[in-house]
Amino acid sequence: MGAIPVFNGNPRQSWQFLVRIDGFDTAYFQKATIPEREVEVDEFNPAGSIRATKFAGRSKIGDCTLEKGMFADDGDFAAWNWLTSASDTLTGDLGDPGTYRKDIEIVHIDRVGSPIQTWLLKECFCSKIEWSDNEGESSDHSVETLTLTVGDMEVN
Repeated sequence: MGAIPVFNGNPRQSWQFLVRIDGFDTAYFQKATIPEREVEVDEFNPAGSIRATKFAGRSKIGDCTLEKGMFADDGDFAAWNWLTSASDTLTGDLGDPGTYRKDIEIVHIDRVGSPIQTWLLKECFCSKIEWSDNEGESSDHSVETLTLTVGDMEVN
């Protein structure tokens, strides 16, 4: 699985999202659900008023879901190691947030590997991994879905 699947000039290149962690290209995915960002609405009802006054409240950011992935170097254990660094069910240990939270870049790339748009997801951690159904004759990617919980985000 160490082969990088982006080939410049290859019109059949299907990996549309490059994931960078700490400046290194770590994985490619065919589909990404970029987290939604919203501001909650707070209402205040002043005495004697017939309508509520609305104010901006807390900012909320959803999860990022990456589908049909292939890791560039560390194989399929990269996501597993990241997930277990947050919470290891075998030992019952909770991880150190300074270790498992990472800033992630998701780069939307075109068919020849040129960047289209970049999202910087801050303080992310891997909260869920789903593998595809394994078939003996298939050489497809094995990580079907990777869910990242996101603390903050920027769009570039």
